[in-house]
Amino acid sequence: MTVEISLDHATGNFWVDTGLVILAQHFGEGSHEPDVVLQWLLQRLVQKTGKKGEYFDPNEKLLREYEKVNWAYPSNLFIKVSGATPKAKIDGKTYFLAPPTFELKLNLGKKAESCDLCGEKTPLTYAKMWMYAFVVDPQKFGTFYPGAKRGLRICGRCALAGLAGYLGWLWKAQGRDAIHFFVFYSPDLHELQRLYREVIQIFQLKQEGGGTAPVAFFGPYLHETALGLLLELFSHVEKSELLSEEGRALLASILGEGPSKPPAPLSLYVITGKPGQAFNMQQFQEFSHLHALYQLHKRWKGVLQELAEARRIENLQPHPALTQVFWQFHVRRERQYETLWRDRIAWAVLEFQDPFPFIESFLFEVRAREKNPQPFVFGTLEVFEHYAREVLEMDEQLLRTLSGFGHNLGNKAQESNEMGLLYALRNARNADEFFRVLNDIQFRLELTVPEDLLSIR
Repeated sequence: MTVEISLDHATGNFWVDTGLVILAQHFGEGSHEPDVVLQWLLQRLVQKTGKKGEYFDPNEKLLREYEKVNWAYPSNLFIKVSGATPKAKIDGKTYFLAPPTFELKLNLGKKAESCDLCGEKTPLTYAKMWMYAFVVDPQKFGTFYPGAKRGLRICGRCALAGLAGYLGWLWKAQGRDAIHFFVFYSPDLHELQRLYREVIQIFQLKQEGGGTAPVAFFGPYLHETALGLLLELFSHVEKSELLSEEGRALLASILGEGPSKPPAPLSLYVITGKPGQAFNMQQFQEFSHLHALYQLHKRWKGVLQELAEARRIENLQPHPALTQVFWQFHVRRERQYETLWRDRIAWAVLEFQDPFPFIESFLFEVRAREKNPQPFVFGTLEVFEHYAREVLEMDEQLLRTLSGFGHNLGNKAQESNEMGLLYALRNARNADEFFRVLNDIQFRLELTVPEDLLSIR
């Protein structure tokens, strides 16, 4: 029996389709022997650990040294299959009788049935975690996908593609606190193959100690690290020391740049959890508005460039400046940084929701309590004003009014030692209470409240 590798028919499962792309990239489309594919995948996923072990050679009747191997990190958080090398007790100690090797078998049934993932009618096997990263014991939780209590049953092609899926991700580790996995997906598998070949694979080859995902910033939370990845990825469209011209052009096309046909759908799947003996998944999220996020990123860079020109700031680099706008939302606590505010703001931006409650929370809970509070970095106000105007569709004149009055109010409250008024304004529970505080501001700070604010309902 052979397995058919084709990019013309996506399964719709992001993990398996990613694996199909990996297999097509190496073997090409067509029919292939399962054992040949399996051996190649083992060679890619098993690596030497740098440690030595001993085994007993029964022919020579002596101990020999061998190099230990294990599943490559971080796939070893998911794949726990070990070899079945025979052992024997020699002088009271148990030894392998040959260097242990890892073996994987498909164990397909004889009856042709419909695969739970691709629907093809063919002999099936029960999915194991080495075939699909998110399968769990059906006796405990059912399966992660598609939720069949009997366990996930898949064909040989999907099983091999599932194992290949471990070669298609990008990842970033935050010490022992968290590890993030990123899988880009498009139902157009030919386009996905080009993305893998020209972009993802290049990042994988430049692996550093903390992972393969290029990030502008990262932390223990999912959304902040996802935003850090996307900001860095978007920056490679304009200029890149890693990607080729062809790779940059492809990335631009996939993100909707240029006069070509409308781009194929593109999603980013992010999985966050804790590493340990095994992976403890805590969050799973799909982001499907990458084209719109890229356009927002471009407009933000334009806003910062215009601001720099207006202030006569030379040699400003918009991408690092934009990165700093989001990076700043953290606070140092003892020996580490708390980045919860950055994560909440990142969530709002990635979902095109309102980030201002989280920015306000950061100001009152972090900056207002600092002995020497730092101002926001260059361009912060302008970046979020643009977001409020373009994404939240707030009135531009009202934004100017709020900006001007807020600046004057903050200065006056600090000069008059009346910071309590700011807290009272923030904590107003309804419109009547809000207007009552505004009235106090007029009398106690002798500050005129704009009529636009008094007409808000």
